Amino acid sequence: MELALSALSVSRPDYGFNPAPTSEKTADGLVVTATAYPLGAFMAERPGDIPVSVTFDHDSVVTHVSPLPETRLGRALKLLGTSNGSAESAQAIRELLSNMGRDVEVVAVAELAEPMTETAALKDEAGLTQPQRALLSPGGDGLPLGNSLYCGRTCDEQSYTASFQEWVSTLRPQDQHTLKAFGLDLNALRATSQRGRIHGLIYENYDVRTLLEISKNPRVKALYVADINSK
Repeated sequence: MELALSALSVSRPDYGFNPAPTSEKTADGLVVTATAYPLGAFMAERPGDIPVSVTFDHDSVVTHVSPLPETRLGRALKLLGTSNGSAESAQAIRELLSNMGRDVEVVAVAELAEPMTETAALKDEAGLTQPQRALLSPGGDGLPLGNSLYCGRTCDEQSYTASFQEWVSTLRPQDQHTLKAFGLDLNALRATSQRGRIHGLIYENYDVRTLLEISKNPRVKALYVADINSK
């Protein structure tokens, strides 16, 4: 059950998931239900928590995962690693942000100029504000892999990549069937973990001035605006 919920979170970086899922035994096995909410959906527009159910048979094999709706943030995430991050589009985004009022909040995805280590991307002198999530692979046809900021083994230092690597290190070949149910592949996860690179960053509900500075940062190739809301 824990593996399935972790895989769900990694595979859907456009959603947040509330803790303490519920479980119910059925004639066919076990149904675990978590509640999800789309990142970037402002409070006035949020449809409320969305139940997502994972069904296991009596051998603990995942037989069904209820689909989550596409989100605005998800559409922006799919632009990561595509040709959309051109100099022209970057300039257009800066002009868009410059023309916004100061009383708005923005949800955006920052694509880095190149995949880089967490230290290189987020060290103090990098000038990049701490994001909600780090993206550990490009987008393209599907969503990139995402990870929130969790404690590593000691909690002395919090790290996006280290906690992802720690999770991947616990995976075994017999977990492949569960991972596949969430569109994940064990070998691909291990390769991503070994590279330890960040491709992009999710900023949820940030002010225009901060995002404008992020868009001008030399470490950022493009900024994709997913949602805008007046305060």
